[in-house]
Amino acid sequence: MLNALIYLPMLGGGLVWLLLRGSPGAARRAVLTLALLELLLCLALWPHGGGFYAQVQTPWLPSLGVGYTLGMDGVSFVLALLTAVVTLGALLVAWNAVDDWAAFGALILLAEGAMMGVLTALDLVLFYVFWEVMIVPVFFLAARRGAQARQAALRFFLFTIVGSLLMLVSMVGLYVLHGQATGDYTFDYFKLLHTPLGAQASLWLMLGMLAAFAVKIPMFPLHLWAPDTYQRAEAPVSIMLAGAMANLGAYGVLRFCLPLFPAGAQLFAPWGMALGAVGVVYAGLLALVQNDLKRVIAYSSISHMGLVVLGLFAWQRQALTGAVFLLLAHGLLVLGLFAVTAWIEARGRSLDLDTMGGWFRPMPRLGILFLICLLAGVGLPGLANFVGEFLTLAGGVERDVLWGALAALGILLSVMDFLRAYERSMLGPLREEAAMADLGLRETFVMGATVALLLWLGLFPQVFLAPIDSVTAALAYLH
Repeated sequence: MLNALIYLPMLGGGLVWLLLRGSPGAARRAVLTLALLELLLCLALWPHGGGFYAQVQTPWLPSLGVGYTLGMDGVSFVLALLTAVVTLGALLVAWNAVDDWAAFGALILLAEGAMMGVLTALDLVLFYVFWEVMIVPVFFLAARRGAQARQAALRFFLFTIVGSLLMLVSMVGLYVLHGQATGDYTFDYFKLLHTPLGAQASLWLMLGMLAAFAVKIPMFPLHLWAPDTYQRAEAPVSIMLAGAMANLGAYGVLRFCLPLFPAGAQLFAPWGMALGAVGVVYAGLLALVQNDLKRVIAYSSISHMGLVVLGLFAWQRQALTGAVFLLLAHGLLVLGLFAVTAWIEARGRSLDLDTMGGWFRPMPRLGILFLICLLAGVGLPGLANFVGEFLTLAGGVERDVLWGALAALGILLSVMDFLRAYERSMLGPLREEAAMADLGLRETFVMGATVALLLWLGLFPQVFLAPIDSVTAALAYLH
């Protein structure tokens, strides 16, 4: 089943590109069908207990200690399901915005399959292979929209490659140290969990892997590639970057940095919490001075991910559970928010807040659904983000009052960011008299489904808190 989860979108996307390049309509239908099948596969893998399940274990390069090992637990399931939902949503947002559906769809599906590989790989070499494969389609997707997009994508690529090289060095270092200590040279995740490491070696190896994950999150101060890339890319690509790929950086910290290098992670934890809290406030302040709606969303996304970083390095059960749940809520949130920017641009309007105003009157459906998404983003009780933010802050304050309080201040900034954006775009006098069509049926369905999921997660969070907590409870005991 896990092999199908990885290779169905990869191989299916390749066939679409090979066979349907001259038929954009057929390519679009095929790509959407594959994305829907991927979502159904994820639902079929719903966990029914703790620990890893649906495992695949096959020798690959036994002489080097490399195996083809896959497995899924509660956290990887939740993030895989989110990836499938976000991918399908991004494709629906791209419905009329893309001409070359064969190439675009193939790249999206290749990225989705690689992300599923990242979430299920339990051998470090296999994980690294999927991690690098993921970068290729994401780079080409981010570079599609002109010269400025290519420059932003190149900056993303350079940040990513440097981080990946540092991660590779750490993986090889762990492999060598484990072999020297035990006589068993292996990249097997479960065996490496028991590697005897000194505190300093553990710290440096952890930092090498963290560099790669911090770039993807994007974590302050390695976030510099993100605002321009999110802004310059097409909205469906921004959705994939912020709503799916960013989660994999946080997953890497949770899956690898904390359990493989507990001594090093404990030494770095106060600094990690500090960087997370500073990132929340820093990005929140920058969002306040942006005039482009996409950049407001980009910096708000970075601010939310800073809170996730705080929760991860608080390394406390509530905080870890809240951080993963916040990833789920954040992925749905950016799907809704970037979808709004796509449909504004599709109507020939600029995303410059100075040119907006009064759009609620001609577009009430967009105005209402946009408002609910923004209220989720500010952590309104009853919506998904509230649950994640509450748990993360509760655990963070218990671990360190100063950084927890600073992060709470950053959440207040996000309230100001989003309300300012809504007031300038939807309220006040109508600045453009030209007719503007409200959301159509497909657009209303995508936004309505996103809002419904945000409400469902806010009202019934236990559906996902239970599988998440089955993993984070065990991880918290390592601290």
